[in-house]
Amino acid sequence: MLACASATVHPATVKEPQVRLQRHRHGTLAAYALLALLMAFGPLARPVAQQPAPATPALRGFSTSRAAAQMALEQHLQRLPDPASIEGHLRALTAAPHMAGTPASRRVAEYIRDALRSYGWQAELVGYRAWLPQPVEVHLELVAPRAVLLARPEEPVEEDAASFRTDVVAGFNAYSPSAEVEAEVVYVHYGLPEDYARLRRLGVAVEGRVVLARYGRSFRGVKARLAEENGAAGLILYSDPADDGYAAGDVYPRGPYRPGSGIQRGSILYIFRYPGDPLTPGIAATAGAPRLAPAAAASLPRIPTLPVAARDAADILAHLGGPRVPREWQGGLPLTYHLGPGPATVRMRLRMDEQQRDVWNVIAHLAGQQDDEWVLAGNHHDAWAFGAVDPSSGTAVLLELARVLGELARNGWLPRRTLQIGFWDAEEYGLIGSVEWVEQRRAELAQKAVAYLNLDSAVSGSRFGASATPSLRALLYEATQAVVDPRSGRPLDEVWREQQSASGPVPAGADANPPVGWLGSGSDYTPFFHHAGIAALDFGFSGDYGVYHSIYDSYQWMRWFGDPDFAYHAALVRLAGVVLLRLSEADLLPLDFPTYAAEVQKAAGALSALVRQRRAPLDLAPVTAAAAAFADAAARADRALRAAVETPDAGRRAAINRLLRSVEQALLHSEGLAGRPWYRHTVFAPGTDTGYAAVLLPGVREALERGDWATARREAAALAAALERAAARLDEVSRLAAAEQPAAPAPVPVGASLGRR
Repeated sequence: MLACASATVHPATVKEPQVRLQRHRHGTLAAYALLALLMAFGPLARPVAQQPAPATPALRGFSTSRAAAQMALEQHLQRLPDPASIEGHLRALTAAPHMAGTPASRRVAEYIRDALRSYGWQAELVGYRAWLPQPVEVHLELVAPRAVLLARPEEPVEEDAASFRTDVVAGFNAYSPSAEVEAEVVYVHYGLPEDYARLRRLGVAVEGRVVLARYGRSFRGVKARLAEENGAAGLILYSDPADDGYAAGDVYPRGPYRPGSGIQRGSILYIFRYPGDPLTPGIAATAGAPRLAPAAAASLPRIPTLPVAARDAADILAHLGGPRVPREWQGGLPLTYHLGPGPATVRMRLRMDEQQRDVWNVIAHLAGQQDDEWVLAGNHHDAWAFGAVDPSSGTAVLLELARVLGELARNGWLPRRTLQIGFWDAEEYGLIGSVEWVEQRRAELAQKAVAYLNLDSAVSGSRFGASATPSLRALLYEATQAVVDPRSGRPLDEVWREQQSASGPVPAGADANPPVGWLGSGSDYTPFFHHAGIAALDFGFSGDYGVYHSIYDSYQWMRWFGDPDFAYHAALVRLAGVVLLRLSEADLLPLDFPTYAAEVQKAAGALSALVRQRRAPLDLAPVTAAAAAFADAAARADRALRAAVETPDAGRRAAINRLLRSVEQALLHSEGLAGRPWYRHTVFAPGTDTGYAAVLLPGVREALERGDWATARREAAALAAALERAAARLDEVSRLAAAEQPAAPAPVPVGASLGRR
């Protein structure tokens, strides 16, 4: 592992000189050198007596001769983000509701495209036709023991003009079928498997009844599937104030949390089976693509589902009888919760306009010297309402990053690798825009993609967090050393560690790194990572954000509570810029496979413990041996790459990089996971009972948990073979890094059998 350190970078307080750098035919080293001189001796530099120049740090993946120029380029980039520019984008993006499939969503896409073109990027709209139902009628009423009209719209607040708009879609769950149901109600807590099991033990039946479940602890689509599997006639979802309302803090507009009338819209598509257009699984939803009938689509729910506000749920709960709920099931409403069934009875009537609608992605690229390698970033642009945090904080950050990179390019910088940014449509319906694009471009991505950086609900406060494939963790840790936390003026990595520490401040230089999450699902990294095997990273700044998917997620909310001066948006531009520049400019890709292998070995150990606990007839020795081989190969490759990074042989570097970016793809299984073949990654997948949260070694683990020994054996064999393929790729890296002839061509088909030699 290459050592990495970084000097603290402070934003400049004077305007950058407009210096046009000389492009070099074989690279940008000359431009970097000139930029370094400008920064060292030009008007932006601090007096030498006040700020001695630090020693040039070692940078992961960079030769010694290029590290100083890279640091100069990064510091130049960090002076350019403008909070006022970001605020302007956020104001424009949140000016009107822009749900996918509407003309407003197309207008937002055009605004993004035009902004990108003005920054010097080549940008175009890329369209698909997807199954996007929209509500025509949303009706819910309590009919017994008394009549109360429910599913009331959100109440406007005097201080936020956006909340008075009448063109916001009614609270609904996308992909709920049209239906009319009248039935007694049963309260099912969060609607998780253990909740239904407890109700059975308590003798409370849900069959034929409408179940009332709280949002939280699992993806809403999982709640819909479990309600269906348990025989419910319908599902009502609500936001309990104990989770994101007044029990958590002051509600909007006094505070950042959900008021009693706030509704969480959202899709219930079964994205844990496959995301994207439900009628074209595995293929792009182009105009002429073959399509399933909706009744045959495995990702579509079958029972009506509707979200309501806490105040509507209170009217139902107040009239529920039956036993009092278990103590831990009590929520935050000012009444005692009961399980039912009845006497509370509801009538639910939903009518959906079900048809294919246009989806508009914006795809932009900045051509590099090596167009056979792509570094990608993205976020979606559609929102259920105004979407200041979700998604427009990330969209505004990416637009500002495009402006900054465009300015570098206008001043002579030429990326080593081509940069691509995708602004995806219909993410809220089920990751549709990104999934369809990846399905259409999968073969090309397999050959060219280096990594994908995702920014979604990117800024809602000041607390940094991230999820990533393990090979990108080291890059993230090192990049956070180069960026300053706006509030404290200290390096972000120090603040991040302190935020994650339960015991208070962590001394600078401490070994413990803050945790980086696993990639499950719920945002647009899903098709890149889980389907195409591309290393992915997702990060942002979070805070007290209780207005998710409601009309109150507005520009005004951001100005009052999320990031009033847009300083954390600007900090995220800097961090994303450093990450993209290092991925773009590195001599050898800055991927860390010893960390990856350690994660796999830890997960294999946990899996072995589960086998023992379940007394399962499953031999995991091949998996354990393959995980150990992966770890050994990763360690050898890491040692070999330290020396190889200094090689002047461009062809050798290119061959090593092809192998490095193929390691993630080697972990794919061409047939996919049992029961959900769209998900092809053998190490990570979203859990079938979590929807968002990731499960490690998912094929084997989930088969074990349901007692399916035959499937567990098949999945274990596929996992062991994938780990052996990854180890073989890393052994090829070691041989090539040591200037040996590789035993096989570098590009290997995804999922192909490749035994270790």
